[in-house]
Amino acid sequence: MRFTRTAAAFGLVGLLSLTACSGGGTSQAAAPAQQKNQELHQLLPDKIKKSGTLNIAAGHNYPPLVYLDTDNKSVIGLEPELMKAIGQVLGVEVTFNQASFDSLIAGVQARRYDLAVQAMLDKPERREKVTFVDYFKTSSSLLVQEKDAQTIKSLEDLCGKTAAVEQGTAQADDAEQQNKKCTGAGKPAVQVLVFPDTAGCLQAVSTGRANAFIGGTPTITYQAAQSSGRMKQVGQPYRFLPYGILVNKEDQNLAKAVQQALQKLMDNGSYAKILAKWEMASGALDKAVINGGES
Repeated sequence: MRFTRTAAAFGLVGLLSLTACSGGGTSQAAAPAQQKNQELHQLLPDKIKKSGTLNIAAGHNYPPLVYLDTDNKSVIGLEPELMKAIGQVLGVEVTFNQASFDSLIAGVQARRYDLAVQAMLDKPERREKVTFVDYFKTSSSLLVQEKDAQTIKSLEDLCGKTAAVEQGTAQADDAEQQNKKCTGAGKPAVQVLVFPDTAGCLQAVSTGRANAFIGGTPTITYQAAQSSGRMKQVGQPYRFLPYGILVNKEDQNLAKAVQQALQKLMDNGSYAKILAKWEMASGALDKAVINGGES
């Protein structure tokens, strides 16, 4: 059994525990090692070619996309495995640096990282600051305690309730917008609790401090499945958009290299194998694109 260091600190082993038979993905065969593509390698910035390393900002507690392995240091999950495969195609090693979600865009803009990946939606306002190479299609959903599953089915049901969200996410914006809708209609406000990571949101719901956690559907579905019925995913997923790998807007060749490397993984079947390993095949994209989110 695996669990994140943060989750253990909160006593949330039951919610964040990861098993091979339910979301951990270890029962599936890994994708084969990739061959270096020299043409794509040449597209990389000289700094990366010289160092032989892609410096990537990543998360550590958003299963099954990313979480800490049993050593409490190594990141595993869909995103790290996909990025390692992309690195192999490009002929470079990848290193992962833990970073908070709301620091990713600024970190890529300031070139603290070559790339960043952490379940970030490819949205128009974000594309003003960074370029996205889309790798997965997703949506947003609500997670509640079982006792609230009949009364909370959508954002509209949160008037007079408390919602937990992760800082800097689209779901944090959703909660604030719903609060305005509630008060504008003369209904009780939504109390929005903002946490720096997913573990805080889950703790808030599990202890009853919050009535709902608004998050990305992959992790909401995963946490509901891991909770032995204590937590329920409710209502219908909403706002379908792709997750994207963040690239500095000035690094057009790097974005092109990553996009084409991802396309090669799609073409040779490795992309599908990686998604299947982490039980996320339903989010597969048909084609690797740059800035493919809503306009």
